[in-house]
Amino acid sequence: MTDLQSLDELRQLGEELRALFADERAAIATLDRLRLAQLAELKMDLARRLDQARAQAPASIDREVKLLFTAVRAEAHATAMLARAATEAVRALLGIEQTGYDRRARQLQAAAPRLLTTY
Repeated sequence: MTDLQSLDELRQLGEELRALFADERAAIATLDRLRLAQLAELKMDLARRLDQARAQAPASIDREVKLLFTAVRAEAHATAMLARAATEAVRALLGIEQTGYDRRARQLQAAAPRLLTTY
């Protein structure tokens, strides 16, 4: 495979992954659990394909590949930030608060005695 073909394949896979991240952010915004599960499977498959394509890519395109992965990493970070904000919002709505950490640095949580919603 030529340098140009390898780079094109990696770019295409990177763009597919970025699109999946955008879909995932939309699903997080609507708290669509089923869609999030579907997207997780698609991301795992796409990550595997991306890893294989990267392993087969010639070393001469390392700079371009690094730029591509930096862009994908930015999308992943934005998605993770939104997921964290959504998780915190749902926990606040349910009255679950973080009370500290255990000796293994896992967060400890205490449930509030009431829900903070109105019907």
